[in-house]
Amino acid sequence: MISREGKVLSVAILGGFVFGLVASAVSVDGVPLVDFFVQYNRAVDGGLYYQLFTSILVVIPFSSQIPLGLVDVLFNAMAVVFLDGLLSHAFRGRDYYAVFFASAVAGNVLSLLSGPSLVSFGASGGIFGLLAGAVAEEFAVEKRVDYNLLAWFVAVFIFSSFLLPYVDWLAHLGGAAFGLAAGYVVGIRRGAEPL
Repeated sequence: MISREGKVLSVAILGGFVFGLVASAVSVDGVPLVDFFVQYNRAVDGGLYYQLFTSILVVIPFSSQIPLGLVDVLFNAMAVVFLDGLLSHAFRGRDYYAVFFASAVAGNVLSLLSGPSLVSFGASGGIFGLLAGAVAEEFAVEKRVDYNLLAWFVAVFIFSSFLLPYVDWLAHLGGAAFGLAAGYVVGIRRGAEPL
């Protein structure tokens, strides 16, 4: 059973695809509207910092006749649904969304290291933040590592970061690194709460 947070996040990811689809059909001065919402590193370097946030959910549905946005959205939405059972014990409510969005932004910031020509979008940095954060939260609360969860994290990270084409592995790495730290803080805070 998927948590309420997982349902909301999955719907938001799918909604970002729908927005990207509609925004691809509308142009402003000859530029597709969707281009203002995904992360163009050159544009972010030029001051359009909001793209670090909007590109988390808004995707370019089709690029050069390849449905990259559609594949990205389906993979991310399925990942949230599939992994939610592993995540929902670690994060609830505000923590779930805070770790997701902060990890996604951290991943987008790190992806700026790819240079000015990179165009990126998608929620995977935030999903990796949640997954890495769940490992760290478990360690902070239980003082042990859940090796099943760690194995899932490593397998998914390697597969989706290095074996799939057109993937921004730096966004995955940045999201995971921030998620580790955030998950540990959430776990320490939870461990300090009275029963």
